[in-house]
Amino acid sequence: MKKAKRRTRPQQTAFDGAAHAAEPIAVIGMSCRFAGGADSPEALWRLLIDETDAIADEPPPGRWSGDYRGSDRAAAGKTVSVAGGYLADVAGFDAEFFAITPREAADMDPQQRLALELAWEAFEDAGIRPDRVPQTGVYFANKFNDYRAVKLSRGATAITPFTSTGDVEGVIANRVSYFLGFDGPSMTVNASCAGSLVAVHLACQALRAGESALAVAGGVQLNLIPETAIGLSALGVLSAQGRSRTFDASADGYARGEGGAVVILKPLRQALRDGDRVYCTLLGSATNNNGKHRSMPASSADGQRQLIRRACAQAGVDPLTIDYVEAHGTGTAVGDRAELSALAEVYGSNRAPDLPLRVGSIKTNIGHTEAAAGLAGLVKVALALSHRRIPRSLHFDRAPEYFDPASAGVRVADTAMPWPQHDGPARAAVSAFGFGGSNAHVIAEAAPPPDPLTAPDPSERLVVLSARTETALRAHAFRLREHLVHNPGVLLGDLAHTLATRRPFQHRLSVVADDVGQVVEFLDGTVSGDADGTENEALSLVLSAALRPGTVARRDLLTAAGVLFQRGIEPDWSAVNPPGRPITLPTYPFQRERHWAVAETHAEAHGVAAPDSAADLLSSESVDHPVRDRAPIAQTTGAAPVVSSAQNSAPVEAGVKDSGTRPATIEPPAALSAPEDTAEPDTASLAALVTRELAEVVGIAPDRVAVRQNFDQLGIGSVHAVELAARLTARLGIDVPAAIIWGCPTVELLAAELSTRLTAPYPAAEHPPTTPAADPNPAPGEEALTISELVALSRELLGSTGTRERSR
Repeated sequence: MKKAKRRTRPQQTAFDGAAHAAEPIAVIGMSCRFAGGADSPEALWRLLIDETDAIADEPPPGRWSGDYRGSDRAAAGKTVSVAGGYLADVAGFDAEFFAITPREAADMDPQQRLALELAWEAFEDAGIRPDRVPQTGVYFANKFNDYRAVKLSRGATAITPFTSTGDVEGVIANRVSYFLGFDGPSMTVNASCAGSLVAVHLACQALRAGESALAVAGGVQLNLIPETAIGLSALGVLSAQGRSRTFDASADGYARGEGGAVVILKPLRQALRDGDRVYCTLLGSATNNNGKHRSMPASSADGQRQLIRRACAQAGVDPLTIDYVEAHGTGTAVGDRAELSALAEVYGSNRAPDLPLRVGSIKTNIGHTEAAAGLAGLVKVALALSHRRIPRSLHFDRAPEYFDPASAGVRVADTAMPWPQHDGPARAAVSAFGFGGSNAHVIAEAAPPPDPLTAPDPSERLVVLSARTETALRAHAFRLREHLVHNPGVLLGDLAHTLATRRPFQHRLSVVADDVGQVVEFLDGTVSGDADGTENEALSLVLSAALRPGTVARRDLLTAAGVLFQRGIEPDWSAVNPPGRPITLPTYPFQRERHWAVAETHAEAHGVAAPDSAADLLSSESVDHPVRDRAPIAQTTGAAPVVSSAQNSAPVEAGVKDSGTRPATIEPPAALSAPEDTAEPDTASLAALVTRELAEVVGIAPDRVAVRQNFDQLGIGSVHAVELAARLTARLGIDVPAAIIWGCPTVELLAAELSTRLTAPYPAAEHPPTTPAADPNPAPGEEALTISELVALSRELLGSTGTRERSR
């Protein structure tokens, strides 16, 4: 193909782009989850290149019930099309990984849960540990909140302390900021279907203004009830054919999709300095509203023309240098006509006949993901620029009669093709429009070539892997092995570098390897359970190397560093392995369990009647043990939502089990009893009571509560602490302040403190209580404290608060 020369900027551009060019922003990490198994950018690219239509004619079994008929006049008597791009599982979530109790997880909008997982995956893809970049801004988009309707169907009695935070859309972004420890701006954007691209625009603005050093931009969309589809059908935007036929003459609307995507953004100059992998750069963006025109939901060609010109001006680019536009492309008659008109006038005019603007839409593959649609398009563009290839836009046969591609200079990408060749950088744009009139447009450019590294060092590398549980570790090893087998071009240095950038967890593996094949062999042994441990010679090797430099072989030192890593000591990776580049690798294997709000209570799901009030708590089981002769504090508690724990796993991973033993637990008896020779319950009975009440507050079975497990590990927050304190107050007839929960953060410590409070009529004397056995497994390098010492420490931390409470 003949190369095209760079043309001068058209006179119709509204601003002097060269004078107002914005600082480029780099996309350094991405994650996504869409229909068709597109649960990573790599999987999404395969879906696009394979030209997969991921639309199903019906939602997954059990998603919702009904005949999907609308009562509105516009939809009355018509069956609503529910064809769409659905995720296989919207109820699964690794609550334990995110330190969220099952009870709270069941009350959380699944869009919050999806945002958390996608954010974590994007940071792993970027090779950045969130705890090292606190000044990070978070911008998420959402549109509908179907889960609120799911929860309201349970009735008012099912409202819990977590109902409100589970509902509020702003918490979608705030959850991410809280869990990852970010103190930058944090907000959720609702600009309808333009939302996630508006989030990208806001994130870029914040980076350029110095409000944050790093930014997360994302969008999530889940379709959980049929009523939303009925309403959109009544509006006339859904396709009766059940497919998005963008820009085709037969287009009659769109098929809905669901999922989400996240990008990690950083100023380009900083990304290049830090050695980040750059997918593409964002040169500029713009947002606007259509203003007053014929109909608010309808697209406006004038509004889009103004938007595109503003974005090009901010980016400082000539519109004729844009090779491809990832269109909004809903497939509605009004929307397609307005968009094609705007694209032809701004991008298509004066183009060379052999270099038309190519346009396409990911909606033809995965459906219209609404709030996440703009980011779905941006991830597609970033991948296309990286691979220098434009995927085919599906379901296009012929242009509508009103549109002539030849004269417009715009052609639909109806076949896959290499990126157009010319003497300038590869550039693309992404559009997103909302039915409230909000629009967004982003200009992207191929990443600059990275600085060349020196020839790969042939020496061995220390390769590490970790996870929160042994099951997850083996699943992680399996996924990594599969990736390496199917991607034989991975360099050992890049593999070791990328894995070392990830946050280490409790369960760890390490291997010293000369090539990737040795890593695969090691992972084979790990998956099968045959991996051998290394003898405890690490410290002596390190000591010898320190005392007698040059006497210990490098491989032995790497082995020693690996042993120390497995024991919880993280080495200075820059001194361990030569430099490498971040590469695409499988991200953390979340161990998802079902968390969903339904009519039954958690206890009823386990065959136990759950108490609803203080009166219930004190009836039957509690009448047999004596309490203080004072009226208990009334505390009304709602029924806890059910949490079913059916773990999802891949077929090969299904056979992987934890080999470690569960910590010691106390099985709660049917009633809190007291020894015959005392008027107060003993510590063991109190521990059983605490175990049962704690399990109810958290939303798990009592046998999953270990007596020496810190409450933080169960996801206990301030709301849980208040409720647990109220339950214990009602059961025991004494004041149990919430501060006690924090001062005695295990079942064992809390039971000991409650025993002291029950037996002491006045403030506890300054003598230590009976000392139970010390923890037999103290943390490495720490001296174990006895229970009495811990209790004394907790009292000291509580100070006068506990004294005042006991003296009331």
